[in-house]
Amino acid sequence: MTLRQQLRQRQQQWAEFHRWEAQQPPVERAPADILADLGAIWSWFPPEVRTRDEDPQKLGIQAMRAALAKLNPSP
Repeated sequence: MTLRQQLRQRQQQWAEFHRWEAQQPPVERAPADILADLGAIWSWFPPEVRTRDEDPQKLGIQAMRAALAKLNPSP
């Protein structure tokens, strides 16, 4: 199978998923339930993954704070 065929197949799979998803009724969930699910998924990662810091200088947090400061400047 060529790369082009693989890409087409993947696009068809996503299109089918999006059609299926559009037909599903929305599920109302409490934020606490969503956080509990995320916590469970996080706990499935091995300890070496959970303790690795991909951004030791916290550049992502700095960028987010800079963007928020533009949206809501302090007096």
